[in-house]
Amino acid sequence: MLIPVEHRLEAAYSALKQYNLQPTLVTFLQHSENLTFKVDSRQGVYLLRLHLPRADSFGQVGENGQMVNAEMLWLEALRQQDLPVPEPVKNRDGQYVCAVQGRNVTLLAWQVGEVLTRDMETEQTAAQIGQLVGQIHAHSSQWNFPPGFVRPKRDLASFQNALQFLRPAVSDGRISCQDYKALETSLEILAGEFDRLPINRQTWGLLHGDLHRGNFLVYDGQIRLIDFSMCAFGHFAFDLGTCLSNVRMAFHPVFLEQYTRFFPLPPGYERLIEGYFLASYIITFSLWISDLKSQEILLQRVSYIVREYASRFNRDERFWFR
Repeated sequence: MLIPVEHRLEAAYSALKQYNLQPTLVTFLQHSENLTFKVDSRQGVYLLRLHLPRADSFGQVGENGQMVNAEMLWLEALRQQDLPVPEPVKNRDGQYVCAVQGRNVTLLAWQVGEVLTRDMETEQTAAQIGQLVGQIHAHSSQWNFPPGFVRPKRDLASFQNALQFLRPAVSDGRISCQDYKALETSLEILAGEFDRLPINRQTWGLLHGDLHRGNFLVYDGQIRLIDFSMCAFGHFAFDLGTCLSNVRMAFHPVFLEQYTRFFPLPPGYERLIEGYFLASYIITFSLWISDLKSQEILLQRVSYIVREYASRFNRDERFWFR
């Protein structure tokens, strides 16, 4: 059940009673996969998350306390490697997750920085992003997961499920049958790539799962990464497909050069990465379907992605890798 707008702050203050904090100001930020608030307190600045998805297409991860806790445990492990990711905060009971009025709640230390924009992109930022993603994937490939560690999968079934969320938009004309069929064909081709690539710790592991530009911050010349709430198990190439779509093509070589300093690319990575880029967009479209504010961009973006990328991918033409 969603929290009415007028009760959001009330729910946030109720959740904060579980922590050793004295809040001075609580500010609502946004509602997507979580309901998020910035918390100014005498102890510092924090990000409060009420794990309550805005729409069914976000999934039900937030309802599973074990899955939410797994995200926090991974962040803790990444922090121990001095990687610039959010610091998880324990509650009064020494736990990362608490239930307040039937909703899972977590708290993170606030990450200071300016959201990376296209105007801020340079070879240096692309190199830092490549290095950071490579370090995270290397960590994932070697980390011994704690007992009971569970997160969702970014596998073929999850992409096909996301595609099904687009069917109502086909029925009402927001997405053309031709464009839907093109995306469906792209997934069928990706399935062949999926079957070709073995699942082992060099190809498959825990991913960030949402490496778009808005989740990278710049602080004092350093790239930082936030929002691990969509982390999942999958091919590492999924993260690369999402991330490279948010890096200028001219900077792709420097990104990949720095990435491979820490982690190898799979054989035939070009087609695989491009296919996962399309799969990531299908997931994005599924999140926009029921969001009234996203309808205009949905109409524009589906046809654009099909025309410029999916159609070429389906003809076995490379659009990023020459």
